[in-house]
Amino acid sequence: MAFNPVERSLLGLCQHWETFRSDASKRLLVWQVQDNAVRTLQCFFEVQKHETALSTRDLFIVFDTPFENAMQFSRELKETLAGQYDASREDLEQEGIKADWRFNPEDHPDSATGFLQGLHSFAAKYHDVAGHVAAVFMPQQVADDTAFCSWLTRALSVEMPEYLRLVVIDSHETPRLSSLTESEHPLIANASPKIDALAIAQQTFAEEGGVGSGAVFRNILMGLMTLVEKGSINQVKSKATDAQAFARRQGWADQEVVVTMLVAGAMLKEKRFDDAIQEYQGARQSAVQATASGHPAGQQLVLQTWFGEAGTQLAANRDVKAAECYDRAAVVAQKTPDLILAIEAFRMSLFCHARLNNRDAALERGRLALALGERLEPEARATTTLPMAAIDLLRVMEPERVKRMEAIKQQQEVRQEDARVRAEQQAAGAEDAQESQALRVIEAQLEGETAQAGQAALQAIEEEAGAGDEVFRRQFAYARDLLGEAWPLSHLVAAPVPDEASAA
Repeated sequence: MAFNPVERSLLGLCQHWETFRSDASKRLLVWQVQDNAVRTLQCFFEVQKHETALSTRDLFIVFDTPFENAMQFSRELKETLAGQYDASREDLEQEGIKADWRFNPEDHPDSATGFLQGLHSFAAKYHDVAGHVAAVFMPQQVADDTAFCSWLTRALSVEMPEYLRLVVIDSHETPRLSSLTESEHPLIANASPKIDALAIAQQTFAEEGGVGSGAVFRNILMGLMTLVEKGSINQVKSKATDAQAFARRQGWADQEVVVTMLVAGAMLKEKRFDDAIQEYQGARQSAVQATASGHPAGQQLVLQTWFGEAGTQLAANRDVKAAECYDRAAVVAQKTPDLILAIEAFRMSLFCHARLNNRDAALERGRLALALGERLEPEARATTTLPMAAIDLLRVMEPERVKRMEAIKQQQEVRQEDARVRAEQQAAGAEDAQESQALRVIEAQLEGETAQAGQAALQAIEEEAGAGDEVFRRQFAYARDLLGEAWPLSHLVAAPVPDEASAA
């Protein structure tokens, strides 16, 4: 049976899994992959739900529960396990499998041990029909890498049968599980499947074949993208020349923009600023042609070239030129219209003028950004760069005052981090005792200390803002009306608190 590139990558993961599964001495598999391979892993776990040539015949239960602290994580894992089972009862009955497993999350402590007790109970019930049972941890967010690793280590301290396994995903680019992978723990197996999503896509397009100019250009473009990531600048330019010539023959001005901006990005990565700027300007000419010919995305392409050139000018420390480009981007964004990018353009122009000590020009850009923010729905404003623009505007007005606000934010984070560390230590100490009530007390105390730190910081920031001059106070109140009570605390950068020596 012939497999396509995606299927071959899934088959490779099957082989990795089978190697791990065959080692009866291991319980936790750490799969370390490139960030762009995560979707391939998700596909692998999804495929395992079906009987195919790519199935391992094992059961994988994926948990994407965020890790805030050990107790919250354990509780939500238990609830998710129970919820997933309840949702599958009907399917099990249709397959002739008794759906009579009983599990009440409240009967087990909010700890790694408590979750493993539930998981073990489930696996013991169904491993005869499900094969090996594997809990896969892919948390959406991890608040504390050390605490997460500690939780996984405590999970390994719970005795597990050979048919029960754990899997966790780590990143090659930003590894967070080093304390596990380097621990030489006898129950841990480390593996690094070689999965490159970009290469898989390129191989897929090449093997699909296809007819017509679109299929040909798609293959050329995928080859160019691969070279931008891994090739030399000369290889990129050579491939781009072919791609641009092909797009020009077809009259695809928009695709010429795409190709040219890829080259510009490669130039910028090599810090060839002048060459990158020239490419962005060339891309803009093609984008203008696309707009003139009625292409629906023409204005958006023009806008992207202005942002690209502005970022390059800024990287080259040419703040005047960068500000000019961001101003042009703001004009185009308002015509497009794209209020979110218009706000970002004005924010970055504010930033450039602030670096140039052009106070009046910076203030004007900041106020223009906030005026555009009024036109957005209130719930959408916090998802843009508007909150940062409002802080930057205040920083131009009274930089020392905003520094003190940032120091307040830092103090809040230190207090909350201290509380979290204490709670994690206490939770680890209560793990063996399986004291549900003690764990609830620890978590309640953590929540209380976290809330107190946040409230104290909010009050201190409001007092600091109230001590500003009338213009500062008026601007602060206006931004608070736009962005809600959580601002500015939610978006301040936590600046280190100066010690006595540096303060003196």
